[in-house]
Amino acid sequence: MTQPLVYKFGGASIKDAKAIQRIAQLLKNHWANNLVIVVSAAGKTTDKLEHLISLSFDNKDFDVPLFELLDYHLDLCKGLFEEGHPIFTRVENHFAQLRRSLENSAIKENQAFFYDQIIGYGELISTRIFQEYLCLKGCPCLWQDARELVSTDSRAKMARVDWALTMQHCRKILIPMLDTFPVVTQGFIGRDLQGNTTTLGREGSDFTAAIMGVSLGASSVTIWKDVAGILNGDPDIFPDAVKFEYLDFEEAAEMTYYGASVIHPKTIKPLSKHGISLHVKSFLNPSLAGTIIGAFGQAPRIPITIIKHKLSLIELRIRDLSMFGGFHFDYIYDVAEKLNADIQLIQGAAAHINIVIDALPIDEEQINKAFRDVFRVSIKNNLRLVTVKNPTSVEIDHYRKMEMELVLEQKSPDLIQWLFEKE
Repeated sequence: MTQPLVYKFGGASIKDAKAIQRIAQLLKNHWANNLVIVVSAAGKTTDKLEHLISLSFDNKDFDVPLFELLDYHLDLCKGLFEEGHPIFTRVENHFAQLRRSLENSAIKENQAFFYDQIIGYGELISTRIFQEYLCLKGCPCLWQDARELVSTDSRAKMARVDWALTMQHCRKILIPMLDTFPVVTQGFIGRDLQGNTTTLGREGSDFTAAIMGVSLGASSVTIWKDVAGILNGDPDIFPDAVKFEYLDFEEAAEMTYYGASVIHPKTIKPLSKHGISLHVKSFLNPSLAGTIIGAFGQAPRIPITIIKHKLSLIELRIRDLSMFGGFHFDYIYDVAEKLNADIQLIQGAAAHINIVIDALPIDEEQINKAFRDVFRVSIKNNLRLVTVKNPTSVEIDHYRKMEMELVLEQKSPDLIQWLFEKE
């Protein structure tokens, strides 16, 4: 078998029947037996499933939003298939299973575990519809449950991949399939050793594509987006943003770490380790070159601006002055991991430390309790972090004009970050 190719399509690319028809035509033009197609939940399905999970966990009625979500998927099918096609029954069966899972009190003891058992229905349903439509349009392919491929630990909502087992499963299951037909599978979900569904983190389908690429020794991984490639700034904010034709793995990894939303942060590292290039292309204009991420070495020093919203600043002050100057970074990262907090910035002084994290779905008292053994804690919410790599005087002058809103600043020769009060 020739080296596989991995394509990943997100929810926006299959949000309605017209969008699925567009992607099917794109794939028809790139059809090959060695193709693995990773697909997300359709449209805003994951957001709606999160709402259902919240209602069910709080023992509130969820019938109306559940039927709305069913109708959305049935309407999607009506735009693709003739009446009486088996896909309608299959979708209804998936929703019957979803209802039983939402009503299953045995899995509600832990909200995060309950979340993982429910949230993957979006991907399971969307890939069934997508695979059936590809077959209907003369692109025969096979459907594969990603939970049989991606083996993880049992950490809820952010499972860690067991790479050895996952590689073994992918090669054993997928390679014989790819000798005959392309394969459609799900992003975002996996399975632990106890047979429970796990998830790889919100927007984790990019990471799934990287997992498949590494496990199969793919020649490349392509993420199809609604943008022409990776830009050096958000075009809604910076109309003159420049697209990268090529981007080095290290530069791309730093961009995702600081909050660039084009690629899931975990995607780059495994591809870089195995030397597999990552292509970011537009499904709206597939003939455009897009951006290639690979081992290109030092790239031109183009300023890159990344803005993240809805962040929290946790100010930590030493309780016991005998511990003065110890910094306690190991302790802070351990606590952050227990809170499932992603640290975006950390700034240390002798008696206090500032950390900036993504907003957490927990109250401030829980954060206080986590740190209070060593620190007195104060928290500011709804902040905005601006990160500029390779800054020039233009960016520095622009953001320093906002001094009244500035909470803190941190800089090095090739990176500067500002945290602002206003959202």
